[in-house]
Amino acid sequence: GKGESGGGGGGGMTRTGSPHSSQPILKVLSRQGSREDVSGNASPAVLSRPGSRENDLAGRPVAKVNASYLCGHENATTAVHLTIAVETELGDRIIATGSIPAMGNWDPRSGVELTTVPGQYPVWNANFMAPSGSSAVEYKYVIVRDDGEYVWETSIDNRMFTAEGAVLHLDDGHFNVESVKLLNKEFASVDRLRAIKSKKIEKIEAFEAAKPGASDSIFVVTERLPLTVSKNAATGKLSFEWLSFAADSTGQPDDGSEVVKVVRSASRHAGYVVENLRELRAQCRVIFIGGLGVDVPREQQDAVAEELWGTMQCVPVFLEPEVRADYEDFCHSVLKPVFHFVHPTTREMQRAFSSEDRWHQYVSVNREYVKPVLQHFNDGDLIMVFDYGLMMTPSLVGARARTANIGFFFNTPFPSSEIFRAIPKRKEALRSLLNADMICFHCFSYARHFLSCCSGLLGLEHRPAKCGMISLNFNGHHVGVRACHVGIDAETIVRRLQEPNVLQQKHVWAGKLRELDKHVVLVGYDDMEPMSGITLKLRAFRAMLRLFPEYRESAVLMQVAIPLHDARGNLAFPDYVNEVQELVDDMNLTYPGSVVIMKQKMSFTDRVALFSNADILVNCAVRHGLSLVPFEFVLARLAGSDAVADEAPDIDASPTAAHSRPATRDDLSPKQNKMGTLILSEFTACSHVIPGALRTNPWREEECARVFIKSLRQPAHEREHWQQQQLAWCRHNTVFRWAVNILTDMKMERATLLENGEDVARTSCVRVGLVKSSYKEMSSNILQAHLVNAAYNSAKTRLLLLDLDLLTPPKGGIGGNVQEDKPSFGDDLSSNWTEFLANLNQLVKEPGNMVFLLSSDSLQGVLELLKPFKSIEKLGLAAEDGYYYKWPGSPVDRWDQRQQVKAQWKEVCSLLMHTYKERTTGSWVDEDQVASITWYYGDSNLEFGQIQAKELLSQLKETLEHMPVEVVLGKCFVRVRHQGVTKGSLVSHIIQHHSSRGGADFVLCLGDDSMDEDMFNVVRDYQHGAQYVKDKTGTQQQVKVFTCTVGRQPAGPAQYCLYTLEDVTSLVGGLSLVAKKKLRSATMLD
Repeated sequence: GKGESGGGGGGGMTRTGSPHSSQPILKVLSRQGSREDVSGNASPAVLSRPGSRENDLAGRPVAKVNASYLCGHENATTAVHLTIAVETELGDRIIATGSIPAMGNWDPRSGVELTTVPGQYPVWNANFMAPSGSSAVEYKYVIVRDDGEYVWETSIDNRMFTAEGAVLHLDDGHFNVESVKLLNKEFASVDRLRAIKSKKIEKIEAFEAAKPGASDSIFVVTERLPLTVSKNAATGKLSFEWLSFAADSTGQPDDGSEVVKVVRSASRHAGYVVENLRELRAQCRVIFIGGLGVDVPREQQDAVAEELWGTMQCVPVFLEPEVRADYEDFCHSVLKPVFHFVHPTTREMQRAFSSEDRWHQYVSVNREYVKPVLQHFNDGDLIMVFDYGLMMTPSLVGARARTANIGFFFNTPFPSSEIFRAIPKRKEALRSLLNADMICFHCFSYARHFLSCCSGLLGLEHRPAKCGMISLNFNGHHVGVRACHVGIDAETIVRRLQEPNVLQQKHVWAGKLRELDKHVVLVGYDDMEPMSGITLKLRAFRAMLRLFPEYRESAVLMQVAIPLHDARGNLAFPDYVNEVQELVDDMNLTYPGSVVIMKQKMSFTDRVALFSNADILVNCAVRHGLSLVPFEFVLARLAGSDAVADEAPDIDASPTAAHSRPATRDDLSPKQNKMGTLILSEFTACSHVIPGALRTNPWREEECARVFIKSLRQPAHEREHWQQQQLAWCRHNTVFRWAVNILTDMKMERATLLENGEDVARTSCVRVGLVKSSYKEMSSNILQAHLVNAAYNSAKTRLLLLDLDLLTPPKGGIGGNVQEDKPSFGDDLSSNWTEFLANLNQLVKEPGNMVFLLSSDSLQGVLELLKPFKSIEKLGLAAEDGYYYKWPGSPVDRWDQRQQVKAQWKEVCSLLMHTYKERTTGSWVDEDQVASITWYYGDSNLEFGQIQAKELLSQLKETLEHMPVEVVLGKCFVRVRHQGVTKGSLVSHIIQHHSSRGGADFVLCLGDDSMDEDMFNVVRDYQHGAQYVKDKTGTQQQVKVFTCTVGRQPAGPAQYCLYTLEDVTSLVGGLSLVAKKKLRSATMLD
């Protein structure tokens, strides 16, 4: 309740008052506690006792008393134990009073009094019996002063409990402090439901807030702007029009302008998707950047750029004619086949990569596309990049615009790793793509191929993330991978289907088909290229006519094959065009009139009119990423139909129609449409998302033919059901919805990173390959050399602990596909290795230094590696994870052992590991070490090796559960080692020995994997336990400790990180230089 001053229930305690309640029913309580007034009138309540002043409780609401308790109903009881901590004065009493008679019905004089004893104070306790199974009981604690004053809990709401079971313990924390609520005022489930609802509301609000808004700017970067270009024959002036506006234009314009011939990609569907992003302009600023597909004279480029910017918010990218032609040829003749699962073995592909000129040209063209982005970019802008022609764009943008939120979208398939890895520049492309914040594919199989490439070629692991995404961590840069198929602008198409010219053209096509005397119409709409699978479709249709002769007279295949041209205007794939024509002629010779081929791009009106008269749309593509034709075919069912507003047209579901043949044009009224069926190649992305589509393997002719027949004989009710499902899918999954969801996910992902404290400007700088950015910009936890040098210079006693394994190639390999990405110099006498040993030699000479090199390798292996090192006796060495160790100053043949090892367990381990070795090609078992046995799988298939390693780890742990061993999973190996034989235990021994002589005031510890974390833990504990050490003169020196991982982000106990072995060499070299200067100064003083 409120205090006497009438203020809100803020902090602190009030001398008089009563508990909060949502139902203010006041009662007058006499000195003896009897009810003199239980009405709802606001009468003052007086609480007093003999010898005390009156306590005015007027205006203090109390809770309504439960009627069942007033009636005296007796039920089963629960023993309630109260516990609370209260700081009191001498003579004070603690009372618990609440809404049931057992607690005084809010009268402190009749409540439950708590007690305490000297050994427990300030904790007070009480026990009482409460009726079981009742509704929530509200209560509060009151301090009754020795002079009769009452101090209520005013800073919190009423406490609550329900009496359930035989005994209930209530630990209420501290007086006047909110403790964990057991339940809501009604029920506990209500509180949980409200919490869940609140979280859902928060998520919805966050999602809505992250949607593109007026403050957002989006750059859409695409190889080709979604425009058509017309050239006036008389003036030579270029005019531009959005693709959708020119959808019905296939012939020559009426104004005498010449329609410029467009190259291969113009008939694809990516331009349609890109153009539909214009709808986002109602919410935010959208800028399109791309080429025009035509050569613009230099003197007209400024005028064209100004016109496009002023009228369409488009920024054109102008290329030299030969550069543009070579670039488009490279994209469509070299890259496109690879991305469509064609192995790059042709002579043209080999020539393209044998000389790097074409690749460098590809990169330079990508750089031209990036320039407009950088000119208009502001911090936090979103950038959407489309397709394989611009794969280098993410790294080029990110190198200059470090806060850019980049999304990359593949409208094509992504090949399997076995095909993608055949590209000589595969790693450069992957690294650039991984500079994006989100990478999207149209189906998960393509995303899986991408993840497999990242794993096999770069050694990256992925993990599931929130909202159905997959997360990759590329040197500290977080990349989201998502599979989501784009839809179609259903609203616009449905509206256009009701235009009079569409209905008119629909009747025209019906008349043409009537003249052909064909009742069963199959239609295909493809580009004239091998990937479209037109020849496979024709052969399957021929097989259908051969196997089912009843359709020879009634069935026809209407095939639209759009001729494609290269950048120079020449016909693309002329051999394939001839092959298709020969096959069509041969089929029409065998089955007259069975195939009608149309070699032209159809206008929207003609296309949907043809689709509305067809029974089946057949797609037999060999590989296809994005195809919107099936969606258009589904919506074409609504052409001229009365059911456009809400549902599909009425269906003739008579038994005859259901089992004999599809409805023909003669069976349909003008307002009725045929029920179409989709037959899609299983190698297309859309076949995995459209409900009810029949999938087929186009390489199996007879199987494909039987799918045609299955579709034709499908019962009417099934066709109606799937048609309704397909219409609903197309209307729901629009391009606009797809774009908003993608952009929202990009913004939410960035917001999450910022909330987690990530420095986006730094982690976005993972620029490798072309962009020469420093690795030191990848993490804010990079080990700064000047800090280490300063601490080293001021220290008197120094301990350097270096993991020798990070300087050498992993013994078991690191995955056959990624070894070249992991530089190491310990395997030969390279210049780096020689430089490292020279710097190490300088460090061991300086007084006060103790240098230890720790390795997991055998004793012989360590000595062989350090054979070129001249001062090896001055080094501290450890082999086999510290089982053998040599103290600095000891001769090379003097090695100590930490403990005696009983190796009976090794026989069991050997048997299991050799079993896995036989089943994992490329793996092997190392049994040469005394205290451990290791199974290495780095030279096997990395993905399969990881699966086997996890299974072996589980089996070894179960088998060796009661033996004195540890089973650990390392970098491409599984190791069983004797208990206590770790680098950490040896480092603990070294530090203990060092501490007995005064301790070290400078410690540098370098490691490279999770096996070194126990070493980092020991060093960290030393840092926490020894803030200062005393030198020989008694002067206190502050302890400086640096724990650092190499090759990965700092994790666990490590404070800092370095990313390359060159960084390690540079760090040790800097310390060596400091040591040399100190030694020179000391010599001069002497």
